[in-house]
Amino acid sequence: MILPLGIEPSHGQITCAQDPTVGECELVLPPVCSRDPAASTAPAALCTVTDQPVPGLPNAKRVQVNLKAVTSEIKVGGYTVETENYNGFYLSPVIEVDVGDTAAAVLENSLKPRVPSDSDGANAGHHGTDNATNLHFFHGGVVTPRNARRTNDPNDDAARKGDGDNVYTYWKPGEAPFAYHVPIPHSLDARVLDEVGKIPHPSGLNWYHSHMHGRSSDQVMGGLSGLLSVGDAKANVVACKKDPADQTKCLDDPQATAGLKARTDVRYALLRDISLRRIDALPDAGTATPKTATWAPDLKGWVKDDGECGVWRLVDGQLKEDEDAKQLRKGYCQRDKDNAWLFTVNGQRFPTITVEGGRNLLLRLGNLSPNVVYWLELNNEQNEADKQKLLLVGVDGVVPAKAVLADPNRIPVQATPVDDLVLMPASRAEIFIRNDCLRPKEQTYVLRTKGLNAGTVNNTKSDRWPEIQLIRIVLKASTVSCTEEIALNAVAARADLQAVILSKGARVATKPKGCVDDIDPAKNEHRRVTFKDVSIPPPGKIINWSVLTEIVHPPDGSTSPVPYDSFVSVDAKTVGKIDPDEGLVGIPFEDYDLGDGNIDWDNSNGLRPHVCVFADPSSPGNTSGQQQLWVLKNGTGQLHNFHIHQMKFRLATAKELTDQFKIDVTNEPAEVCADPPACKGPVYKLYEAKAADKNTEWHDTIPMPPSKKVFVIMSFVAEEQVGRYVFHCHILKHEDTGLMAPIEVWKPMPATQ
Repeated sequence: MILPLGIEPSHGQITCAQDPTVGECELVLPPVCSRDPAASTAPAALCTVTDQPVPGLPNAKRVQVNLKAVTSEIKVGGYTVETENYNGFYLSPVIEVDVGDTAAAVLENSLKPRVPSDSDGANAGHHGTDNATNLHFFHGGVVTPRNARRTNDPNDDAARKGDGDNVYTYWKPGEAPFAYHVPIPHSLDARVLDEVGKIPHPSGLNWYHSHMHGRSSDQVMGGLSGLLSVGDAKANVVACKKDPADQTKCLDDPQATAGLKARTDVRYALLRDISLRRIDALPDAGTATPKTATWAPDLKGWVKDDGECGVWRLVDGQLKEDEDAKQLRKGYCQRDKDNAWLFTVNGQRFPTITVEGGRNLLLRLGNLSPNVVYWLELNNEQNEADKQKLLLVGVDGVVPAKAVLADPNRIPVQATPVDDLVLMPASRAEIFIRNDCLRPKEQTYVLRTKGLNAGTVNNTKSDRWPEIQLIRIVLKASTVSCTEEIALNAVAARADLQAVILSKGARVATKPKGCVDDIDPAKNEHRRVTFKDVSIPPPGKIINWSVLTEIVHPPDGSTSPVPYDSFVSVDAKTVGKIDPDEGLVGIPFEDYDLGDGNIDWDNSNGLRPHVCVFADPSSPGNTSGQQQLWVLKNGTGQLHNFHIHQMKFRLATAKELTDQFKIDVTNEPAEVCADPPACKGPVYKLYEAKAADKNTEWHDTIPMPPSKKVFVIMSFVAEEQVGRYVFHCHILKHEDTGLMAPIEVWKPMPATQ
């Protein structure tokens, strides 16, 4: 282990062999529960794989992971600390499934009771001390939230009992284990990715986590989360052979692709942060006894007012703080000597990944931190100016390229490297790092998160995040030369040869109770979602945010594009309420939550309607659910991010906004710098200035910069999207304190026979 300047090694120094979480040890691989027995490393007690054939897929499997939520001691970053985790480990199993398989999880709640406190968020009163939990299984999937093994009414009122990807489940300690069953569609409506026909569910990296409103941040921070991969882990690694006739294009080369995959090693990397109090030794201090600490999930006071987070060191026998210590912030920082904020990878503080000469690294990276925004950059350890570009072959579980019609002669799209990457909470990225090209000598790079300005708190204090070094990547010398470049394996759609079969008899399109009307495409309507501050929370609750949802349209009689500020809200289609002092305001999720997992879907008091989308996949004439524009407006001074379940979405283009939705974008910036005026922060895209290019990116989470609007396109067309779920900010401390809304996607039912 390399010790920072000023810390003397003790005779009892803990080594990597004794505790790989202490720092600069080789990255530990998480256990894998895989459909492929040769790839499975999880204990048999945690992972069960059985045959479950489906029509046309005789080799389909049911991959089940057993998750026991417990309150127990774990090892993380060199410390022993008690948290809420799965199966007594901080490093949760990675689940590997393929399209057509069923991902299953059996969840048992054995958490200790908790005394409600400030860190429990707005829902502490609903939870009491029962410490309920549940599961979002899985985040990133276009999969059903409903009962996966029932074929009755898809608008089932018993939403909390659905055994699909259902976040309305609510399981108290001691209750019987609950089994989630999530089929991975092999024949998904391709319109969810702007194509025609059918597609297999996209291959890529997703994840699962606790979604217990009011406690999701704490439970995810403690370890109630893990990664979930669809398809072969290397499915998106494709070779690009330059077209001799046009060097800007690639040719398909299966042999080169096979060779490239054979030279590529996969590493799963779970980015997590955890805040500790009462540490009994500094993170880098050597000791004969494992270090201990107390978990402190409230996140209060971890940085100074200016965003600085230093490192304490032993110098001349005395503890001193080094505030300008970014080279020492190796997986942690400290405000004072008694506390530490750890930024771990697979539970390790600043681990190392060694890539042998002639080999490549596919780093499958997931931001499983509940609240941290990572602004990633890869720098040479000895020369910070030497930056290695990040080659992305997957973002948020989808290849960053347009879906295409299946064609054996289709031309691959060359991957585009980027200088840096903003990874919001819940986002995933698959980064390809090459070392199969000639490299005369060994080089070491550091993946770090750069210092980030996340806005202001109460419009006064700057909300800044520290720079932290996350991973050392050692590229060994290589004597081989490479010829092919990297392409993107775009999702390929196939024509839908199955005729639409309508149910016998009339279809009854009765809007469910509590719903507001959906958009009317004939009136150029779209949905505007505004995240708002709550200036005066109700007594006894911690509610900081609310969600206002409106259907808006251009001014009556307008046929040409107009400035967005002139658009008109439709009162009858607005999900909000009138405040005597503030006018029209949003509704926090707590207004819908009746306690014990019960949600007021019926709008029983007439004051809390919910967002509804009419989607009838079996009706070719229905267009309301297709290509909806959602304008995501951040009405606060802090950075948020938007996530909606059962969905992939993309940025709208300027042409769509102008021609289809009649929005004059002249004064609407296409991008904004996060830290003006010198632009010391990342640049966030708000819409595509040009027509969507060949490298269109699909998302399930997206940043919402302070006081800005983000224009996104999403389609409610797939059978799997029918049901009840949520959209929310995925900074979980924000979601826990109001920033979430229920949504119901419904379709007409056949008349009673």
